[in-house]
Order: sequence, then C-alpha cells, then structure tokens
Amino acid sequence: MERFLIYNAEGKSLVVDAEIGKPFYFCCPEEECGLMIILEGVIRYASFKEFTKVRDETVMQNKEFKVLERIAPKQPIIFEGSVNGRQVKLPVERLEDVAERFIDMYLNL
Repeated sequence: MERFLIYNAEGKSLVVDAEIGKPFYFCCPEEECGLMIILEGVIRYASFKEFTKVRDETVMQNKEFKVLERIAPKQPIIFEGSVNGRQVKLPVERLEDVAERFIDMYLNL
C-alpha cells in the first residue's frame, strides 16, 4: 500500500492509501473536509499525454491548482473513478514525490 495525493477532489487535495491498479474506497468526513467527500475508483499509470490532459483540465476547472502545471512526474499517474458519484479523472502524485519536490524547492537540501 502506498500513499498518494489526489488533486481537486471537490476542490481539495486528499491523501489516500491505495495500490496502483486496485480499486479503493475513501471517505473524508464533513468534520475534516468541510463536506463529505467519497472517492471510489483506481489510481493507475497514465501516459504523459493523458496525465497532461487531465492536469490541464483540472487547472481549467479550478485555477487554485495552477501550480500543477510545474509538476513533471517521474511516472505519471491519475485517479479514475468517482467523487461523490460524479465520474472524474484527476491528477495524482505519490506522497513521496511531493515530499521530495517540497524539499528541493524550499529547503534546498
């Protein structure tokens, strides 16, 4: 099981535990997320072209995620499934990659 960051699930970035290619269910209660968010689907590998398309659509839908345009994933992955019953494809990063990027950008270690 790995930890992933799924971007723009009802406007939020959510950390989930999942396995690549295996269906999972995640619920973020209203107390934590401001509204109940239910994710059902699969995190899977994607081509760079598909990842870029999903990322760009995410940014168009929610300008708060414009920072994603600077992400160059080692291995592009996406979430494909539903958020509160609505079918979506969303950009995903391994939490480990997010941490490495943060260290590189802000701590210069």
